[in-house]
Amino acid sequence: MSTMEYRQLGTSDLMVSALSLGCRGFGNKSLETCETVVKKALDFGVNFFDTADVYTDGKSEEFLAAGLAGVPRDSYVLATKGGMERPAPGKETQNGDPSFLRRSLEASLRRLRTDHIDVYQLHNPDPSVPLSYTAEAFTRFMDEGKIRHAGVSNIVPHELAEWLRLVPNTVSIQLSYSLLDRSPVEAVFPPSHGNKVSLIPWAPLFAGFLVTPPPDDPEKRDGFFSLLPTEFVENAYEVCSLVREMSLSYGVGPSSISLAYVLNRPEVATIPVGTTHPAHLRENLSALEIRLSSEDLEKLEKAASLVPPPEIFATMEVSKTLDGGRVAVLPIGVKVRVPEKVSPGDLVEINLWNGKARTNSNP
Repeated sequence: MSTMEYRQLGTSDLMVSALSLGCRGFGNKSLETCETVVKKALDFGVNFFDTADVYTDGKSEEFLAAGLAGVPRDSYVLATKGGMERPAPGKETQNGDPSFLRRSLEASLRRLRTDHIDVYQLHNPDPSVPLSYTAEAFTRFMDEGKIRHAGVSNIVPHELAEWLRLVPNTVSIQLSYSLLDRSPVEAVFPPSHGNKVSLIPWAPLFAGFLVTPPPDDPEKRDGFFSLLPTEFVENAYEVCSLVREMSLSYGVGPSSISLAYVLNRPEVATIPVGTTHPAHLRENLSALEIRLSSEDLEKLEKAASLVPPPEIFATMEVSKTLDGGRVAVLPIGVKVRVPEKVSPGDLVEINLWNGKARTNSNP
């Protein structure tokens, strides 16, 4: 196996493994299984571990801490997220209130068995709380030494600009980025963008689509894949075909080609690989063993450019409103800023992939 590659995280002094361990599934498997994959990741040279307080209701953090028990604290980088809550079963909503963030951070510190978080990330901006209030809380946490650096996730360009002004010690941003979904990153990191934050991509394999494409027959597609528009799927198949062709040429799996493509983007510091299986982790780490040729990168770019942004709209009734009707609270608990004022009972469409909303009169 090749030696792990390490990259600088933002402008910080942190050097993080190019591939890291995403712990979203921790808690859905046994504690022993999660401890094993953490130990194996460390053996492979992984030093960055990414989780969140809402992942499996805190068990992800607890299981990660168990796996890291006895490992020198200064030998790994611990990243978690706050700013989301589950007010009821099946509901998840943003909460950027400073008092809530305080309680969330303290709870994460206890579960992770540490006195500080290396990178504390705002999971999702709360459209009902001024970003400045949330940012002030993060700055206070850093002043207290409870977090070393800030990060942010799922944020749009104009919000990011404000956040970086308010929290200059921000080192990373997490956004969806893969061969099948490049638009969020291209909006935040246009050519000559000048942003000094690093990119931490989530869904680099697009929920597994790039490894195991769904059936051609729409009737046979399950769950998330069954909601994807026909135009998206047809163009995505072309990308998958090219990825599989290249995987045979390079002697690796499709996941390695897909991850190698993402790693080629200069802003990428680390890719959290979400798995609880050591064999899958080892397979994904094969992405470090290859270097895609400029010709192959150009082929992938061309194929990916034909894939439209994933738009999976579902119509939902507004449960209640905030901020004078400009923020809608949906039945699933999510808060979304809408392009025009709405009232309880109105219908809005929400993109289930990125959480953006539109109204019938303002698509």
